[in-house]
Amino acid sequence: MKFLLVILLSLGSANLVLAHQHAVPTGVVCDSIKIDCAKKVSTVVDANTGRIWVAWAIKQHLYVNFTDNLGADFSTPIQVNTQAEKISTRGENRPKIAIDGVGNIYLSWVTPLAKRFTSNVRFSFLAANSQEATAPITVNNDGLLTGHSFNELSVTTSGNIFISWLDGRAKFTAKKQGKRLRTSELYLGYANFITGDRQFTNRYIEKGTCVCCRIAMTLDERNLPVMMWRHVFGDNYRDHALTTMAEKIMPNIMQRVSFENWQVNGCPHQGPALLVAPSINKTQRIHMAWYNNAPDAKGLFYGYSDNQGKSMSDTYHFSQQNKPEHPAMLMVNDGKIQLVWREFDGQSFVIRTMRGTGNKLWSKAKVIAHHQGEVDYPYLIAIKGVIYLHWHRVGQPFKLIKL
Repeated sequence: MKFLLVILLSLGSANLVLAHQHAVPTGVVCDSIKIDCAKKVSTVVDANTGRIWVAWAIKQHLYVNFTDNLGADFSTPIQVNTQAEKISTRGENRPKIAIDGVGNIYLSWVTPLAKRFTSNVRFSFLAANSQEATAPITVNNDGLLTGHSFNELSVTTSGNIFISWLDGRAKFTAKKQGKRLRTSELYLGYANFITGDRQFTNRYIEKGTCVCCRIAMTLDERNLPVMMWRHVFGDNYRDHALTTMAEKIMPNIMQRVSFENWQVNGCPHQGPALLVAPSINKTQRIHMAWYNNAPDAKGLFYGYSDNQGKSMSDTYHFSQQNKPEHPAMLMVNDGKIQLVWREFDGQSFVIRTMRGTGNKLWSKAKVIAHHQGEVDYPYLIAIKGVIYLHWHRVGQPFKLIKL
């Protein structure tokens, strides 16, 4: 694996970006309107029926369809945006899909604008059993030609919609004042299309976020967001922060939750993974996994907090070989964590997995998939208590691996 420093003017200013460059042949010529040809595929499972919904973009259109038999057959795709628009399909910055308790589908994506590295967060709603999505709307309400990107989407069973993103409006203002701001801000939007609340609020959450790493967001037992992201601490220490919510869109104080002290004047394009476990004795444990590349702390890490990030467990350094990256976690009824991540062994990409209860109580890591060619990040879904790996390989059919 090689590293290449590239220049990215992300969210409106120049920032050095550290990106992984993998010397693998793609050899894929594929531009049909089908899932196989998509660069990235996002999935969600209807907990009531086990139906798998997928979202994917091709030729400036977003599509959704579903499968009831683990991908053997799919429904006819529904085109979400009838008017073509650019749709970001990078690994860290991709379309998102969610579902509520009655089968309504929620979609969010990022649309790059005419000026380089400016964008808007977009949203559409597909009512249960409908064949037509609502006209896309813009979630960020500032109307500025600046960056609004790296969106994350969570929806409650009752239809409360939470969308978080990295926002460039403070950077825009600083530039107007002749200043240069190298970080972005975290924002949270809220709406509910079922109750008729169809204008997204925009709530400022925190400043000082790294400009180009995905946010991890999930819901706690109160159905309120928990967010984890790569933050810039002190003199360019790119570690991780966590916040929970005191009320619907009112954040608690941000907590620093990783301490590898990776000092880099750049952006790793490596967001964290987040999992909120069911409460035990009124204590809700938040599980976290992340990548860092500090001189004495390279690879993937895991830790948990029982008090909303105010203090952390001992950190478990669970993988260092082959530049492990892009972790994902999921838990089902047995209370054990399924953890996966991607590596590159010099010839092909591989997916490794571990299973455990947290801290140092983990199984031995094993390889469960490999592929030579263009691949996506690994994701985990649960269907009726069974966990599956979904790992999209460009040009290849949809495939799930039972874990």
